[in-house]
Amino acid sequence: MKEAVTAFLSPGQCMTVRLGERRLGACLCSILFLAVLAFPPRAVANGGDLPAETVLQGFVKLEDGRAQLLVRVPLGLLSSLSLPKRGPGYLDLEHIDPKLKQAAAATGRLIELFADGATLAPTTREVRLALLSDRSFATYSNALAHLQGPPLPASTDLFWNQGFFDVQFDYLLQSPRPNIWIRLNVPPELGGRIKLRLEYLPVGEPARTYEVVGGSGRIPLNPRWYDTAWLFAKEGFVEVFAIDRFAFLLCLIAPFRRYRGLLPVVMVLSGLQALTLTAAAEGALADIEIGGLPALSNTVLAAAMLLLSIGNLAAPSLRRRWFIASLVGALGGFGLGRLLSNFSQFAGTHALAGVVSFNIGVVLGEIASLAIAFFALRLFLAKLFGPLLGVIVVSALIGHAGWHWMIDSGRDLARQLANTPAPSLWPALVAVVLWAAPALLVGVAAYFLPKRFDGTPGPTLLSALRGNSSDETLTRA
Repeated sequence: MKEAVTAFLSPGQCMTVRLGERRLGACLCSILFLAVLAFPPRAVANGGDLPAETVLQGFVKLEDGRAQLLVRVPLGLLSSLSLPKRGPGYLDLEHIDPKLKQAAAATGRLIELFADGATLAPTTREVRLALLSDRSFATYSNALAHLQGPPLPASTDLFWNQGFFDVQFDYLLQSPRPNIWIRLNVPPELGGRIKLRLEYLPVGEPARTYEVVGGSGRIPLNPRWYDTAWLFAKEGFVEVFAIDRFAFLLCLIAPFRRYRGLLPVVMVLSGLQALTLTAAAEGALADIEIGGLPALSNTVLAAAMLLLSIGNLAAPSLRRRWFIASLVGALGGFGLGRLLSNFSQFAGTHALAGVVSFNIGVVLGEIASLAIAFFALRLFLAKLFGPLLGVIVVSALIGHAGWHWMIDSGRDLARQLANTPAPSLWPALVAVVLWAAPALLVGVAAYFLPKRFDGTPGPTLLSALRGNSSDETLTRA
């Protein structure tokens, strides 16, 4: 049918038809792409009936060639086992023993212990049920005495989701000084909703306290320096790929064509980010009582995305973007510094190795994300939309998201500032300005760089409107 129609058209008319088809295809792809990205990811998450946060308690003690794990699990986490009930929902303690064995096996799969890289097999020693008012897991000795003491009387009225299941596991160790790791093995959709507050009691060393989040992978309880280095480098690398940070990077580099020109900008961003995140993690802002630093970082990041998306349509200059990238990097370090500070519990006695490795991971993550974003954009723009239309679509999408993120983060920032006492507010603002000063200096110095640092942008909407680009620019690869 198509050949029959085009047979009656002149060559110029055929070219117009083909150009219109390509524009229509690009527009349809744009609509589909925007619809997919606009789909709310939370719609596919299934957290069941669990509360927003479920906290387990535990102790790991090493002695006599074995490891002992005591765990307290809220009964609500065992709802899938269908524990026997009586009356209005009380547990039938007289007939519950077979189900408690199943609960112990499920808990052994939920909390996994490793020694020197090998998975340890748990042996169940004791299981007990406890009332919601029971406080025996405040210390290891009380928890062990509770587990080895008498069980609840069969006549106890214990509602099915208002108490605790306690279990004692033993693990045989092959090494006198094993390297112990732990993993909270929860489904990805539950993620950080399940946490384990754990006290580790090694032989001849002080006790250490951890808070292990579900889905965080294997965590060393007595890490060597290389364990700490690998764990922190991996964490820093992964944190770079947060969706808002990656979207900012996409908008920053979208109009430009040369990877070598973009790499110095990202390296400067990473360096200033490393400065502030290390300062925040090491307590340089410990005396500043303000909770709005992460909100300030998020607001500036969203505002930068909005400004860059507008600038992409006019006359983008890479030198002018050094200032934005430097400021976002410096303020973004405050947010990453909080993450590093929270993660420092897993460094053991190797705090310095953890900080250095985290920074190395962040820098490597920034370089990798730049490479992924650059080549994805080149492929995306060349094959699907063409240079100009691709920049317009990407900038419109990210600018729209940046506007909403800026509004939400701005409200959060205003609320945080309103709740901050005035005597604490001004020192905090002065500290932020001082730590952001290197970014301001780098941004100003960039204006004096040679013109070759302007980058090589592709066609822009402004140049097209002035008549410097043909119609074919919109769709040509």
